[in-house]
Amino acid sequence: MKQTSYPIDLSVMQTALKDHRQSIGKETGRHHYANEVGLINFAITGKHKGCIRELNISRQLLKTIRGVVCENIKLIKLHVTYEDRKKFCRNLFLQSTPTADKN
Repeated sequence: MKQTSYPIDLSVMQTALKDHRQSIGKETGRHHYANEVGLINFAITGKHKGCIRELNISRQLLKTIRGVVCENIKLIKLHVTYEDRKKFCRNLFLQSTPTADKN
Protein backbone atom coordinates (compact mmCIF):
# COMPACT_ATOMS: atom_id res chain seq x y z
CA MET A 1 0.00 0.00 0.00
CA LYS A 2 1.37 3.37 -0.97
CA GLN A 3 1.77 5.62 2.03
CA THR A 4 0.59 9.18 1.57
CA SER A 5 1.56 12.11 3.72
CA TYR A 6 -0.46 13.17 6.72
CA PRO A 7 -3.16 15.62 5.59
CA ILE A 8 -1.76 18.48 7.69
CA ASP A 9 1.62 19.60 8.99
CA LEU A 10 2.12 18.48 12.59
CA SER A 11 5.57 20.04 13.07
CA VAL A 12 4.25 22.91 15.22
CA MET A 13 2.55 20.39 17.51
CA GLN A 14 5.74 18.36 17.72
CA THR A 15 7.76 21.48 18.55
CA ALA A 16 5.26 22.43 21.29
CA LEU A 17 5.57 18.93 22.74
CA LYS A 18 9.36 19.05 22.69
CA ASP A 19 9.42 22.52 24.29
CA HIS A 20 6.97 21.44 26.98
CA ARG A 21 8.93 18.32 27.83
CA GLN A 22 12.19 20.31 27.90
CA SER A 23 10.62 22.84 30.27
CA ILE A 24 9.96 20.06 32.79
CA GLY A 25 13.39 18.49 32.30
CA LYS A 26 12.36 15.49 30.20
CA GLU A 27 13.71 14.09 26.96
CA THR A 28 11.36 13.65 24.01
CA GLY A 29 11.63 10.33 22.24
CA ARG A 30 10.12 9.15 18.97
CA HIS A 31 7.35 7.39 20.85
CA HIS A 32 6.22 10.72 22.34
CA TYR A 33 5.72 12.14 18.85
CA ALA A 34 3.95 8.95 17.77
CA ASN A 35 1.65 9.27 20.78
CA GLU A 36 0.66 12.78 19.69
CA VAL A 37 -0.16 11.56 16.19
CA GLY A 38 -2.16 8.80 17.86
CA LEU A 39 -4.00 11.41 19.90
CA ILE A 40 -5.00 13.28 16.74
CA ASN A 41 -5.95 9.99 15.05
CA PHE A 42 -8.13 9.16 18.06
CA ALA A 43 -9.75 12.59 18.00
CA ILE A 44 -10.68 12.17 14.33
CA THR A 45 -11.38 8.44 13.97
CA GLY A 46 -12.08 7.27 17.53
CA LYS A 47 -9.10 4.91 17.35
CA HIS A 48 -5.49 5.53 18.43
CA LYS A 49 -4.27 3.75 15.33
CA GLY A 50 -7.10 4.98 13.13
CA CYS A 51 -6.01 5.95 9.67
CA ILE A 52 -6.89 9.50 8.72
CA ARG A 53 -5.33 8.87 5.30
CA GLU A 54 -8.24 6.57 4.46
CA LEU A 55 -10.86 9.28 5.06
CA ASN A 56 -12.40 11.36 2.32
CA ILE A 57 -11.05 14.69 3.54
CA SER A 58 -13.22 17.62 2.56
CA ARG A 59 -12.22 21.24 3.09
CA GLN A 60 -14.50 21.40 6.14
CA LEU A 61 -13.02 18.24 7.64
CA LEU A 62 -9.51 19.53 7.02
CA LYS A 63 -10.42 22.79 8.77
CA THR A 64 -11.83 20.83 11.72
CA ILE A 65 -8.67 18.68 11.96
CA ARG A 66 -6.52 21.82 11.96
CA GLY A 67 -8.68 23.24 14.75
CA VAL A 68 -8.21 20.10 16.83
CA VAL A 69 -4.44 20.24 16.30
CA CYS A 70 -4.37 23.93 17.30
CA GLU A 71 -6.33 23.22 20.48
CA ASN A 72 -3.99 20.35 21.31
CA ILE A 73 -1.02 22.70 20.93
CA LYS A 74 -2.64 25.17 23.33
CA LEU A 75 -3.31 22.41 25.83
CA ILE A 76 0.27 21.12 25.59
CA LYS A 77 1.52 24.63 26.37
CA LEU A 78 -0.82 24.76 29.37
CA HIS A 79 0.67 21.47 30.68
CA VAL A 80 -2.62 19.56 30.37
CA THR A 81 -2.12 15.80 30.71
CA TYR A 82 -2.13 13.54 27.66
CA GLU A 83 -5.32 11.74 28.72
CA ASP A 84 -7.20 14.99 29.32
CA ARG A 85 -6.01 16.40 25.98
CA LYS A 86 -7.07 13.19 24.25
CA LYS A 87 -10.60 13.41 25.68
CA PHE A 88 -10.88 17.13 25.00
CA CYS A 89 -9.73 16.80 21.38
CA ARG A 90 -12.13 13.93 20.68
CA ASN A 91 -15.04 15.86 22.14
CA LEU A 92 -14.04 18.98 20.23
CA PHE A 93 -13.98 17.03 16.97
CA LEU A 94 -17.36 15.44 17.64
CA GLN A 95 -18.92 18.82 18.47
CA SER A 96 -17.34 20.51 15.43
CA THR A 97 -18.25 17.91 12.82
CA PRO A 98 -21.55 17.37 11.03
CA THR A 99 -23.04 13.94 11.76
CA ALA A 100 -22.22 12.61 8.27
CA ASP A 101 -18.47 13.17 8.74
CA LYS A 102 -18.22 11.41 12.12
CA ASN A 103 -16.80 7.92 12.44
